[in-house]
Amino acid sequence: MPGFTEGEGAEEFIEALKGAVVPRDRKAKGRDLLPPVLLLADGERAAAHAHQAMRGLRRMLYPDGAKRVPYAALGPDEIRDAAGRRPLTLDLGRELCVDVPRRTGRLRLTDFFLTRDIVEQALDPRAPEPDGRALRDHCYAQRIARGPLLRALWTLGGDSAEGGTAGPGWVAELRRVLMRPLFQLLPRWWWGRRRTRLLLRSTRRGWYAAWRRISHGRTAEDFFENAARLLRAERGRDPEAAIGRWEELLLHALLADLRRAARPGRISPWRRRRRTRYVFLLELPEGAVGAAAGERFLERYAEAARDTRCAAVVVVAASPVDGADVSRADGAASSPAGAAAGESGGLGRAAARLRGASGMPSRAPRPLRAALPAPVPESEGLDLDPVSPRTFRLGPAAELALTGVVVAALLSAPGVWLLDRVTDEPDRGCLGGASSEVVAGRPELSADSPRKQYEDARRLIREENARVDREVGDGDGTARTVVHIGSDVAADQEGQRYNAAVPELRGIALAQRALNDEARNDSQKVWLRVDSRNAGDDFANAPRIARQVAEDARKKGSRIIGVVGFSKSLKQTQEAVRILGGARIPVVGTTATADLMQVDGYYRRVAPTDSREAAIEADFARRGNIMDDGTGSCSPARAAVVVKDPRDLYSDEIGTLFAERFGARPFTLEYTPGGRSGGIAQGPGQDGVARKDSIGELADAVCERVVANPRTVVYWASRALQFSAFLDDFGDNTACEGRKLTVLGGNDLTTAALAGEYADRPWLRLYHTVHVLPAGHPRLSDIAKKFNADYARDFGSHDLWRDDGRAALAYDAMQLMAEAANRAFRSTDNVERSNVQIGLDNGIRKQGASGYLDVGRGRSVPRDKPLVILHHTDRGSEPVLYCGAFTQNPAGRATHWGPQGKFSCPRDS
Repeated sequence: MPGFTEGEGAEEFIEALKGAVVPRDRKAKGRDLLPPVLLLADGERAAAHAHQAMRGLRRMLYPDGAKRVPYAALGPDEIRDAAGRRPLTLDLGRELCVDVPRRTGRLRLTDFFLTRDIVEQALDPRAPEPDGRALRDHCYAQRIARGPLLRALWTLGGDSAEGGTAGPGWVAELRRVLMRPLFQLLPRWWWGRRRTRLLLRSTRRGWYAAWRRISHGRTAEDFFENAARLLRAERGRDPEAAIGRWEELLLHALLADLRRAARPGRISPWRRRRRTRYVFLLELPEGAVGAAAGERFLERYAEAARDTRCAAVVVVAASPVDGADVSRADGAASSPAGAAAGESGGLGRAAARLRGASGMPSRAPRPLRAALPAPVPESEGLDLDPVSPRTFRLGPAAELALTGVVVAALLSAPGVWLLDRVTDEPDRGCLGGASSEVVAGRPELSADSPRKQYEDARRLIREENARVDREVGDGDGTARTVVHIGSDVAADQEGQRYNAAVPELRGIALAQRALNDEARNDSQKVWLRVDSRNAGDDFANAPRIARQVAEDARKKGSRIIGVVGFSKSLKQTQEAVRILGGARIPVVGTTATADLMQVDGYYRRVAPTDSREAAIEADFARRGNIMDDGTGSCSPARAAVVVKDPRDLYSDEIGTLFAERFGARPFTLEYTPGGRSGGIAQGPGQDGVARKDSIGELADAVCERVVANPRTVVYWASRALQFSAFLDDFGDNTACEGRKLTVLGGNDLTTAALAGEYADRPWLRLYHTVHVLPAGHPRLSDIAKKFNADYARDFGSHDLWRDDGRAALAYDAMQLMAEAANRAFRSTDNVERSNVQIGLDNGIRKQGASGYLDVGRGRSVPRDKPLVILHHTDRGSEPVLYCGAFTQNPAGRATHWGPQGKFSCPRDS
């Protein structure tokens, strides 16, 4: 299905748009407001270019002569004709109800139809200025024409088509006295009173009162009186300003209707079929008048969506502009025709914003302005697969009737007997304790000092570098250099539990050796040297090291093709990645997971992002039986306390994401080590956040929450070192001594937990994430099994880091970089950084030690990267959830978790 233009970011934008229109999360269309997208086309044939893009999008939504999702599209002629004459929303609402997707039911837009009748009355120059009662009667007459029930009642009231009372003599008089009040006047009065109650007095549906700034409640005036006063006031204003006011009214009504229609539900057949967002497509015309009208519509849409809290709509507009405006799409946000300013960037940035939209912003979202790539012939355009929402065999009315028959059968005597036999007690078994699972056993701390282990790993790399020099020096092969940027090693054995320097170096050393073995056997593969650079404690010197690498890479004859490393998401590592990207050096991260590390297109990572981890953890806490009631039975969490450090990039981001995904308004406790609150007052704020200056205060605050609601899970987003101090105070110095505490934590707790740091606390029920399954697990791929065997051979089967995933992720980061280099060598015989970056941009799919590396074209992180949640026990840590693509074949993809695979794993779009 050709049509959409090919170019940088186009495929990524289409995938993000499909994910927005057909979201995997059923609640997203009622929760996550998407900004409108404005596509800019330039050049001599800018209008044709914009038309080609919009035609491709329409074909994606309407591929086989029927709508796949409800959408409305306006062309340039329609927008030009409507400019200054009538609101665009009139046409959008009308088209949205035409040809709805099959078997999804009629789209009910009650508020929109009502306001449409009012606006059309206002736009009719021949219509008299009505009072409230006349406007009500007019709108009720229009409502009768749309509704068979009210039309039948009106007919029973006895009015003939000519307006008189049907029937001769005493029959007509009887109808006038008895039937007309009962079947005409009473329904009309009730209908008008209900409009007032819903639109003015209701706090839940009273969008009109909020728009008109009228207080809700019993003292509110009549809706039609207020609307008539508005109509009279707008007739005296400038026509263009009045049209804008009616546009606002119609948009608020339409979005309020769509928000109600898109509410998720599992009982109503109509709601279960509404799994998609609604789509508005606008192809703006050339010329200032029509383009300005379309862009003013985008501004008003964003404000109305915020006011009505409607996240159920996707708006995409295309506008032909001159080249200067498109060039500004990468700079300051300027409007193509002088109207709406918005956030700027290419299609890739727009895709990232669509994927990352979360929650309801406090301000109206600005349009996302994205320049379309240069046009190509339609035959060479991007091949668009149509959207594929779920289809149904029965319509909602038919399903409701069938359900009624089934329910009636079940309520009969045999049905009750059968229902009593098949109904089971709810599952109250605790997640964890399954003897069938492979346990990550308790490791043994090495007798060697941390510094010696660190230097031993560096020695392996130096030996392999010397091997490369020997082999390539003999004229057999091509060699390049990969720079590793890592943190310094811990000062003592205790610090090793919180430090990733040694396992990361070991994983890189194992990968370098394996990759060079392949280069020895295949002349079309590249030999790799590793230049490991120490960025100091907690990457304190990472920006300075990055500048040195950038300077070295610019030197003539430099063999540097990329950088791997960055095991932590910190502000200093984020800055280092930004510096390397500015120097156009490809970077593959190891265990840094923060979404905010993605500062440009030169950075990729092999670990799942914080957004994926938070989604899985929130689903796990909401649905998994993790809260122990003290009797051996467990149930899901009903409340959460999030502990995070607002000054730590990783901690602040993943804590915020978990709170958003968990719902139920989690309470957040902020703590920065050292008691540096920045002078901000303590105590809860309006947003449910409290700041604490000491671990003791933090432990007391958590205890208060757990006492108030025993089914409260603590989500620990802070670092592992502070977690140990927190447990010390919680167990001894709070009123919760001996009380059960359930904690869910991230990967930062993993090494300390596997080492037995928290084993002597029987009151603690700890779940934490890791990026690999324990060695010996049946779901491991052959590559993972070989990696585990090699690691055990070189460093011991009971090593501290064998099961924590850090070495495996470092191994996979090298594999990803090497695959891009080998592809560049095979295709161009030139292993330059730019060619390596092209290899990464084109996408790589490869089996890794930590899972299947499905880094498709334009992606920066593997799709459905595995994530494991371990339960900490006396005999070790056992997997209770594992989701993601562990291998390429379907059998290796974990798509469900829980007892008998009861729950679905969250998946990437």
